[in-house]
Parts: sequence; structure tokens; C-alpha cells
Amino acid sequence: MTKYCIKCGKQIPEGRVKAIHSVKTCVQCSNTEKVAGFRVIQGKTEYSQLQIVSQDTYQRLTKAQSRKGQSPGAGVRMGGH
Repeated sequence: MTKYCIKCGKQIPEGRVKAIHSVKTCVQCSNTEKVAGFRVIQGKTEYSQLQIVSQDTYQRLTKAQSRKGQSPGAGVRMGGH
């Protein structure tokens, strides 16, 4: 089924329609913020968790951990916001 963006009128790619059946906008017109997954270590004996964060937060956390020379998420603790 062909769908068109309600904001710009351009055709929405078939893959986007298949992934999000109720989609009404193209990627360019979407106001949904891109997110990233960041692995957070909880402790020595606990499994790591995946924290969903904004792209800006992901970049900041990745930069901070690279300065420490640690594995992804090591020592990074995320609080509930």
C-alpha cells in the first residue's frame, strides 16, 4: 500500500510503511528523536543493562568512557529521570 507523508506529501518508503504500519510521516518530517542503546554495568556480579538514551547523551557517555579507557558502559551509572 502506498502512503504519502501528511506534512510534505512525498511518498513514504515501503520499508518504513512495513516497519511502522500506522506511519503518517516520512523520516525527514518525523519529529521522533533518534535514540541509542548504551550498555550500563550494574556491578561485578550483576548483568549489564541496556539503557535507551538520546543521541546527545550517547555521544557524551561514549566520550567519557573512552577517556577512562574502559569497556562500553563500565562504571557508568544511569539514574532514573
